[in-house]
Amino acid sequence: MDRRQFILSGIALAAAASLGAGLSIYGWQQSLNADDNNRDLVLSAILPALLYGALPRDASMAAMELERTKAAVNDFLPFLPLRQQQELHQLFNLLANRISQLGLTGHLTQLADLSLQQRLALLDSWRDSYLGVLQQAYHGLRELLYGAYYGQPEHWQVLAYTAPRFR
Repeated sequence: MDRRQFILSGIALAAAASLGAGLSIYGWQQSLNADDNNRDLVLSAILPALLYGALPRDASMAAMELERTKAAVNDFLPFLPLRQQQELHQLFNLLANRISQLGLTGHLTQLADLSLQQRLALLDSWRDSYLGVLQQAYHGLRELLYGAYYGQPEHWQVLAYTAPRFR
């Protein structure tokens, strides 16, 4: 078997395996539930790092703000274009899986187990990466999470923002 046959066989095997897994209705329903869990895990790890400095100093107030922001993200996701929804779900699933997380972050430990400084360094490395996919992941998460946090009226005063008034 030469190199080309080996690569084509691997691609065909991967396509067949993904097609077989995708046809299972039970597996599809399970993946939807896993998407929600993975989203919650990733948001719980990324939000404190991304909103570092904007959250209240009081731990209970910060936890309430984080939960409110996660709820805002969940409420906003269905209004995104389908392609962006799929990309975000894929990113959440990749970051929740230890093997793919190792490739994306360089850390084998769960995101929530990393220190806040390590999470900040991770986000900075994505922002400054030469790989467009990592930059896209950073900017997509940043825009979504900042929008969910600062889209709440109680944060407008800090920004000196006043909502437009319509007639």
